[in-house]
Amino acid sequence: MKRKSALHRRSILASLIVLVMLSPGCLSLVTSREMMEGMRAEYEVYNRQSTEGWAYTFDTQNTQAVQYTNQTDVPIDSTVSEFEILFDATFPWSDTVNDTFPGVQDLVDVRYAEASLWRPGEYPSGTPFWTERTTANYEQTRFRYVNEASSPFEAGDWQLTIDAQGIGIETPVDILDIYDSFTVYVTVTRPCVHFEEVHEDGECTDLILLD
Repeated sequence: MKRKSALHRRSILASLIVLVMLSPGCLSLVTSREMMEGMRAEYEVYNRQSTEGWAYTFDTQNTQAVQYTNQTDVPIDSTVSEFEILFDATFPWSDTVNDTFPGVQDLVDVRYAEASLWRPGEYPSGTPFWTERTTANYEQTRFRYVNEASSPFEAGDWQLTIDAQGIGIETPVDILDIYDSFTVYVTVTRPCVHFEEVHEDGECTDLILLD
């Protein structure tokens, strides 16, 4: 009987959460708050992280640089507490590659990586919120931004973009191998709610869905 009762409560709570998610804004907000108040001892709020971006290594097997471009949405909402951008790039022998491969195009000028993060509606003609460009080795760096009441993040789909060119060459001498690469990731931190009788371990519902 106890097991049936627990399963029955879990089913009801799951239905309530679905109902809350499908309800209009004001009703959803009131309902979710009342539900959470009534279950004060049965839920916990966690910080959940989601990551968007790329890690890429060029493999051309010749000295002709090729281009790589990409873009992706980074959803930001009012509950996001912070986000962090990780960026690095590797351009082996970028200061001496022309001496290594004499007579070819100026590989120093055409090997580069440029990453940018744009507020909603700014890409591609506006001004990026953050941008970094390098034609040489760029040590892994983290850029952290915290959501402040005085200057909150703009809600919506931000754009993460990358424009890069590089080469990837395996030479008879390992030490002379050239594999250009870059990494750019945006990690967003937002709160989510774990209901003991609804979620499995490690699962939770984003708080924004209960607003």
